[in-house]
Amino acid sequence: MKILLKILFAPIMAVMWLVVKAGVAIGYISSLALGIVSVIIALISVVYLLTGGVTNGIIGLVIAYLASPYGIPTFAVMILGVVQRIRLGLQDCIYR
Repeated sequence: MKILLKILFAPIMAVMWLVVKAGVAIGYISSLALGIVSVIIALISVVYLLTGGVTNGIIGLVIAYLASPYGIPTFAVMILGVVQRIRLGLQDCIYR
């Protein structure tokens, strides 16, 4: 019975491993690119705040935060961590 589970779950485990590895690579590249974009948006937002466009400045700062490495990329890394934990849990249950 255990060998049947190993055969059935091997492709699933491989796909989960590929998703995690690809997600980490994409997350690293996007964090670098979005970090630069975030700085530019934050500077423009500060200019809006100083010239009197408070609403636009606050909206820009929120967008800059979401684009920064602490915003959406961190959420994506958390999701990748959940997928990795599920994969390792399955691996422990089936292959040990």
